[in-house]
Amino acid sequence: TTKPLLVGATLLTASSAFCYSMYLLRKKNETKVSKNNFLSRRNPHENKIHDEVGNVDISEENLPPHIRREIEKERRFEAKRELISMKSPMYDNVFMLDNNREPMCTISLKKARWYVRKGIAEWSSFIEHGNQSTDNGQEEAKCIKLLFEPSGGNYQNTGTPENLYLKSAKQNVCVACGSTDHHMRHYIVPYAYRTLLPDQYKTHMSHDIVILCPECHVSCEKLSKAKMKSMENALRDDLSKEVGIENAFCSPVVDDAELHHVRSCAIALARWRCTMPEDKIESHEKVVRGYLAGIVNAKCCGENEDGDKIMMKDEAQEHKKRILDRSVPLTKQQLQKACSVNYRVKNPHYISGSELVVRSLSGDAKKIENFVVDWRKHFIETVNPKFMPVGWCVDNPVVCGRQDEGKSGEAECVKQW
Repeated sequence: TTKPLLVGATLLTASSAFCYSMYLLRKKNETKVSKNNFLSRRNPHENKIHDEVGNVDISEENLPPHIRREIEKERRFEAKRELISMKSPMYDNVFMLDNNREPMCTISLKKARWYVRKGIAEWSSFIEHGNQSTDNGQEEAKCIKLLFEPSGGNYQNTGTPENLYLKSAKQNVCVACGSTDHHMRHYIVPYAYRTLLPDQYKTHMSHDIVILCPECHVSCEKLSKAKMKSMENALRDDLSKEVGIENAFCSPVVDDAELHHVRSCAIALARWRCTMPEDKIESHEKVVRGYLAGIVNAKCCGENEDGDKIMMKDEAQEHKKRILDRSVPLTKQQLQKACSVNYRVKNPHYISGSELVVRSLSGDAKKIENFVVDWRKHFIETVNPKFMPVGWCVDNPVVCGRQDEGKSGEAECVKQW
């Protein structure tokens, strides 16, 4: 009687494995544009998963636990997709024209409205389209014309990749797979580093901000985090060798040996006092009493950080004498206070990884340029994007020229927008 049951269980397990294997095979061959997933083959009324090959129909409850966990993970991811995605398109592709109707660049609709509201631009249209200036509304025009002569003339240098990038309309698609929905902003130079760079490397610099779908963003972030960790660990090791203290910069907190000893002594007294030798009890109490007396001194001097009431000097001295008096036993509250002491303190040598990396650049313009270009190359090599904006190039400028107007120095050795 048991043999048919074993055979049936074996067949069910084999069917489940076959069903999931076909799912993995299809998922591997699917393009990300289609966004078909395992849940799309699920009948919500019957709570069953239908496999297209061999018409296999297996209830979800009979699938192996690891498969059910993967299904649940994908359900949670689908539920969060809307929350983590941008609520509006990244590119509005409003063309900015100079006073001669020559295209300069594309800007956002918000910025275009700002120009018009300030009275320094008007809604217009391309002259080659044969349309006259329109007053029907900014959404119809998608083009503004400046009412003043813009300074600088880099936009007139046609044929260069950076000029092509500025003047071309950008697609609101994932640059990796081409997905047209649920987009996220991705910083090619990690945001933790970018935010610490000088203003000219981030203000009016959207070249290194691209669109990725959630799946591609997660994959790219894993590789970026690995590179960041490698860079930061190498710098920490070098600094530790210079200081002569091993792992001095690795952790934001360190163990205070003295406070740790106080805690250990207090725990020993609270738990095993009745089995401890007298000399051990005496030495442990001396440590704990010394710590508690130090807290009293801190209260008297106004240095207490626990929010306790600050004591008057005479009151503090009297309380300190009672604590140090060995004839007065330690109370349960005093031992509990010593047991709960936080022995992990702030590491004075610690520097965050992002600060460490940016500080290593020393503000040198050439080093920063190489740093940004290196991250661009890393993005291209790891993600292999197929839908990058027209004119986007690894060697495009990394600094906004308008931030350095009237300045000279190291910034002149790098190419500017």
